[in-house]
Amino acid sequence: PDERALREHLRSGRFQSGATTGHWRLISATWPTALVAVTAAQRANSPGEFALRFELSGYPHTAPTGGLWDLDTGASLAADRRPKGERAAQLFRTDGWLGGATAMYAPWDRMGLQAHPDWAQKYPRDAWNPARDLSFILSNVHEVLNAHDYLGI
Repeated sequence: PDERALREHLRSGRFQSGATTGHWRLISATWPTALVAVTAAQRANSPGEFALRFELSGYPHTAPTGGLWDLDTGASLAADRRPKGERAAQLFRTDGWLGGATAMYAPWDRMGLQAHPDWAQKYPRDAWNPARDLSFILSNVHEVLNAHDYLGI
């Protein structure tokens, strides 16, 4: 049922709309992982998109967890190649917090919610719940990577 829910979400109008408008693109979905590239604002010497690798066990009842991914090496994206800027640095922390390079520091990420159980009540607008889908996370990441404070790498 977890994989079926993901496949339905990937076919949904919301996910397809984000792909059609160029906000993100599905690279692959091999249960229980998915790779999605999210478009970033143009900045000097920076990529036009960043790949995210999601682990989706328990989806959608359990929040996904995901982090920046290097498609060339098949590993977490190195710190020196990560997005910079106030919100991007907070979301994609490199300071060794619980989850490290494999999770986003956000109330929609499984690792973030496990590290901060109060986030679901404290940030209900941003917290994961079973009514959400992957597009919810991708929309938030797209917003950060296209915000005025995003500096590129």
